[in-house]
Amino acid sequence: MSPPEAPADAPASERALWQPADPNAGSWSQLICADPIIVHAMPSTGFPLGSASVIGPRIRDRRAHFLLMPAWTIEAPGHAQALTNIARSYLRDHLNHHVIFLGNTEREQQLMADVGFEAITLNQNCLLDDAPFQPLADIEPIYDAVYNARLSPDKRLQLAVDIERLALVYFNDPFEFTVSQFHNAHGRLRAMMPKANFINKLTPEGCEWLPAQRVNEVLARSRVGLCLSAAEGAMRASIEYLFAGLSVVSTPSLGGRDHYFDDEYCIIAEPNPRSVREAVEALITRAVPREYVRARTVARVEVDRARYIAFVQGLIDHARGAAQFADRFRVLIHGQGILPWRSMSEFASAVVAEVER
Repeated sequence: MSPPEAPADAPASERALWQPADPNAGSWSQLICADPIIVHAMPSTGFPLGSASVIGPRIRDRRAHFLLMPAWTIEAPGHAQALTNIARSYLRDHLNHHVIFLGNTEREQQLMADVGFEAITLNQNCLLDDAPFQPLADIEPIYDAVYNARLSPDKRLQLAVDIERLALVYFNDPFEFTVSQFHNAHGRLRAMMPKANFINKLTPEGCEWLPAQRVNEVLARSRVGLCLSAAEGAMRASIEYLFAGLSVVSTPSLGGRDHYFDDEYCIIAEPNPRSVREAVEALITRAVPREYVRARTVARVEVDRARYIAFVQGLIDHARGAAQFADRFRVLIHGQGILPWRSMSEFASAVVAEVER
């Protein structure tokens, strides 16, 4: 598919839409093939087209594919149009490059396809490593529910206020809160939910960071996972709950976190404390076995992983490349990850060195 053309009278200032705010900052990206060049990237704050905003000018004369998976839902009014303007600006400056959008939902895919961009539906949660999150049969649940989320207003933690035995797992995003602001938010929530167990200890830097193994242990001690925001991306925690075998209570939302939900062990509750508590109680009563939840989730995830592998392999084959992507995919997903966080300037240098050898 040919990239959509920008209007002939587009202002010259639009050419800068794709440029990064700070090339030395970090974002999520991975070089998934060097020949042909295929980069999987996530547009995020400061990087309008993810790593393409930094790598692009350094490989301007080379054929390259950028698979772009937005970090936040683009279903909200104006978001898809803004992304469209940025991509058109970039493609006018990089005629040898190809941009493909990966939508977390069918609606996201359709929004980009409607304006002429190549787009496929691929929920980003299928690209997360399921190995660290497993049911742990030797740990007895002590919490009715767990919510793994930033302590942010948009996460709507107050909707869990009626849950008697609640565990909260969190971290401090320095782009959102200063340390003092984070500690103040933590204090307000503790006052609001005095019975809740705040897992991460506060530190002078914000709070301790829990590695995946420790998060999995908290999930094992919990019966239900919570997803309470109204809009975000695919919400990594939602698939971690399911990999660990937890049933899930969500509220209606944009972003695609419900892609792997199943009515057998997931309930979409009204966004109020009573409905959330009643949904948690209902799932506890159902007592769907954790191994069953995990097995059904992994089976669905593997279908989407196979589609992703086939799509990337199709790009390689079309360019007459020799790479076999299936093996590299498994190495990445159980190693660095498909979308690891890294310095964009360092990543761009590594990509250039790899494709030029």
